[in-house]
Amino acid sequence: MRRIDRRKFVSGISAAALASVAGCSGGSSGTETQTESGESTTTTGGGSEETTAGEEGLDPTDPSTFPEFDPTDPQFPQLTSTLLEAGYETGSMTDLERMRENPREEPRYGEPVPSTPEDESEWLDPDTLQFSLVPTEDPTVYENTLEPLLNNIEAETGKTVEYATLDSYAAQVESMRSERLHLAGFSTGTVPFAVNIAGAVPFSVQIDGSGEGGSFGYRLWLITQLDNGEIVELEDLEGKTIAHADPSSNSGNLAPRALFANQGVVPGEDYEVAYSGGHQQSSLGVANGDYPAAPVCSTCYGRVAADDQLDPSAIKCIWASEPFPTTAFSYVHTLHPDIQEGVRAAFLEYDYEDTTIAEEFEGRGTWVEIDYATVWDIILQIQESLEVEYETGNIGE
Repeated sequence: MRRIDRRKFVSGISAAALASVAGCSGGSSGTETQTESGESTTTTGGGSEETTAGEEGLDPTDPSTFPEFDPTDPQFPQLTSTLLEAGYETGSMTDLERMRENPREEPRYGEPVPSTPEDESEWLDPDTLQFSLVPTEDPTVYENTLEPLLNNIEAETGKTVEYATLDSYAAQVESMRSERLHLAGFSTGTVPFAVNIAGAVPFSVQIDGSGEGGSFGYRLWLITQLDNGEIVELEDLEGKTIAHADPSSNSGNLAPRALFANQGVVPGEDYEVAYSGGHQQSSLGVANGDYPAAPVCSTCYGRVAADDQLDPSAIKCIWASEPFPTTAFSYVHTLHPDIQEGVRAAFLEYDYEDTTIAEEFEGRGTWVEIDYATVWDIILQIQESLEVEYETGNIGE
């Protein structure tokens, strides 16, 4: 682990991004949709003129007839093995820089990130900082993994750091709202709840900075069996029973409900939704033929494939979203400014690429600064379209 020149690192990424400004815009396969407010968002996906079932020469069950995959101009269908080999389960730093080039002054939905109180009597200055990461089946699983980061937080703030083993997203938000939790990594869909309910300040996300340009986030992939010739584009879901992961899942339920509807396919109306229980269950359900198709978190699918639980060359992707941001690391806005500064330094001024952190999180050993209103805009579009109410009871367990 080494301390890094943050300014030099970020400027290097920006230069690389500008040099390849085309990015993953989707090209001819991108679809621009509008929200009710009239603002547009672009999503990549299958079903373009070039990749419909009726295209001459395309056999939806024969991968030798699929379009050559170009991550800067993706066309579908594609074998999921092809996408994984290309690293398309994540976004690129070009995608993140493209977001930054179009900053938003305020979030499109919900409240802005709260400012530190002007009244110093409201500042929190605890002897021990409580830290929590996105809950898993075993909330303690990341405690040892994150030791290099927690040690740096202690060094930069002069405070003891304890890992809080909270067992739900709602518990995280409620603990920060009551100022018992000071630092947290909130899951993608939970971040707006944390901002609106708990006064969280999301300031950074993890990236893999080890490769050329780096990578971040994840995508929604719509997957089906390679030998399923009936499903080639989004519209082909009509009349079928499709697996969604869980009601509170972003890419496994909320995002498909918003993004598919924007393109004329309404889950629950045009096709029946069956909840599988999670991304692993959806992925394996498609692999085993229990469901004809499923929207899944691309990196979750990648982990299932990496564990040899399915054959990615037997499953195709017919539609993919632009990248979603992943876990946002945040602090409560009432934290003493000196502590805030130390926390930010521990995340943003060190390289964790050679630590257990990068090993556990698929190479993501670097944190970069983000602006919530800008980088979470696609998530806020989804939650706005679904009229999500920011109440603790609406956070999925």
